[in-house]
This record gives sequence, C-alpha cells and structure tokens, in this order.
Amino acid sequence: MNNISKTLLAIFTAFSVATFAAEKVYMAPVGTTNIHSDYGIAAQKLMKTYIEDDGRFILVEGTAADSVVLEKQETVKNKAVEKGCSKYLIAEFTRLGDNVILSFKLYGTDSDTPVWQDRLKAANPDDFDPIIQRVARTIGTDEKATNDQDIYNITENEVKAPKRKKVNSYFGIGIGGMVPLAPEIELAPGLNLFGIYDTQSILFGIDCNLWGMSSDSRYSYADFGISAYYAFGRKFIAPYIGGGLSFSAVDYETEVSYVAEREYYDYDIQGYKTTKETEYNTYVDDKSGIGAFIGGGVMLNRASSIILLAEVKYFVNFFKLAEPKGTVTYEQWKDYDWYDNDLPTKSDKLFQGFMFNLKLGYGF
Repeated sequence: MNNISKTLLAIFTAFSVATFAAEKVYMAPVGTTNIHSDYGIAAQKLMKTYIEDDGRFILVEGTAADSVVLEKQETVKNKAVEKGCSKYLIAEFTRLGDNVILSFKLYGTDSDTPVWQDRLKAANPDDFDPIIQRVARTIGTDEKATNDQDIYNITENEVKAPKRKKVNSYFGIGIGGMVPLAPEIELAPGLNLFGIYDTQSILFGIDCNLWGMSSDSRYSYADFGISAYYAFGRKFIAPYIGGGLSFSAVDYETEVSYVAEREYYDYDIQGYKTTKETEYNTYVDDKSGIGAFIGGGVMLNRASSIILLAEVKYFVNFFKLAEPKGTVTYEQWKDYDWYDNDLPTKSDKLFQGFMFNLKLGYGF
C-alpha cells in the first residue's frame, strides 16, 4: 500500500510539473532599422519583465555573443534549442517617417511557421512600453496585442486619431421607468438626467429621475441620487455594480368610493329631500424622504466621446405609502377632503421596487 501511494504521488508530481511549469522562450536580440540599437536592448529587458510577470513563459534573453542572424531564422532556432527553449521570439523595430513599426513573431522550435505574430505602430519611443505590455499579455494566445482593449494602457499613436480613450466625465439623458412593488405594481415611465466621473476603477455618479410621465400613471415620482459603482475591467465594454443614496418625493393616486348624502329641494312636496349616491374620487398619498439603491449595468464605448449605458437597480425608500380601502364612509371622505386626515388603509408598506434605464452620455 505504501509503494502504491508513493507511485501515485510521483505520478501526480510529474503531472503537476508538466502542466504548470512555464515554457522557456528564447528572444533573439531585437532587430533595429533606422533606430538606435539601445532601444532594442531596453525593449528586450522590458519584454522579459512583463512576460515573466504574466507567468506563462520564462524569457531567455539573447545577446550579441549568440551570433544569431534574424534573416537566417535557422540560426535563431538552433540557439533556442541549445538554450533548452521550446519556442523563440523574433522582434524587429523599423522606423518609417515619424512612426516605428514593431513586429513580433513567436515560433515553436519544431516549425518554421509562426504560432503567434503581431505588428503595432508607435508614434515615439514612449509608446514602446504600453505596446510591450500588450504583447506580453497576449503572446502565444488567440488574442492580438493590436486588439487589446485596455483603455488605460494606450499609445500616443492611438490618441492622435480618433481623439478618444481619454474621456472620463459624462453628462446625458436616459429613458426608462420605475416598477414599484408596493403599494401597487405598475410601470411608471419617464426620463433620467445623469452625470458620471470615471476614475478607471470606480464610477461616481449623480442622477435625477422623473417617473410617472404618462397620463394614466398612478405615480408621480422625482428623486436626486448620488452613487458609486465598481467597474469590471478596463475595456470599452465595462460591466459595473454598486449603489447609492437618494432623496425622493412621490405622489400615489388611487380611486375610492363612498356613499354621499345629497340634499335638494323638491317642489312637488315643497320641502327638502335627502338622497344617497355612490361617488368616486381620487385619494393622493404624498410622501418624501431618504432612500437607498443597489444595482448595476453595462457601459458601452467607455472612455469615448459618446457612451451608452444599460442599467437596472433595486430601490427602497425609508417611508411608507398607504393604499386606502376601496370603499370608505362619506364622513371619512370629508375628513380627508376637508381636513386632510388620512383614510383607513388596507396596506401601509415601504415604497420600493425596480428602476431601469437606457442612457446616452456625452463625454469631455
């Protein structure tokens, strides 16, 4: 039993090492054309740092003493095999006018065809660092560094045109609605005005909601809120979750009936008569106070001049709305109508429910 355990442990250890050990990649000295060779040396050291931070590969730096010639790929492959590497990377930097073209090709030592390649454009040497970061993240994957959407790791070349990726403040308008869960479930459509400040990881916001903007809505609602949301990732499509506090005011209308006594003069009998008639009228419960909400959404085209947000949140206000009984006495109605006393209620619940918005914002 002891021997079996040792054998299984050895097999598991060997499997773990084979599965999780980082591959060694040989990087030949960077080829430079119309650009100082020192930039190639610095780029190679940056590449080693970022690749090994990523953890998938161990980069073995080539030097001039290796005597490899980039135009003779076989010399690079042989040096990679000699240094115990399963892959090798060839990088070439070529200046054309005001720009530098950075080309990267990753090969397996068993093939002359690249397993991964990419080409990016730098406006100046300051662009080398963000480009090399992207390459280190995507090398050997199905992704291209060209398509990396980290909006806070960008190059000067990308900022020049189309003038985007540096916007972090927005104001705009939204269309949506509110669906209270108490006292009555009903859709109350309306408008939203908002502002957002994007700090890369946290979105700070202000909102003004105006719900119940339809002729048949029982609710008339307005609020002003402040919020903070955590944004996932640094790409153009960014989900976010969070919450905030608000001050709100709401009017809730409902119909009640009562039997009213009406007195009129009857000429036939030369006297007054009293009749009873069922009447219908509108009861309004108006409240205001502090509330809280949690929710989330998705921001599209983040950090650009125009953004689109789809958002849903759950809210609860710390005050109650009353739903009166459907039928009350005439005296009770007069107390409400004349003296503003409350009607008898069949429910008295915290005002809460859901809000949803589709927002369009302009950034600056």
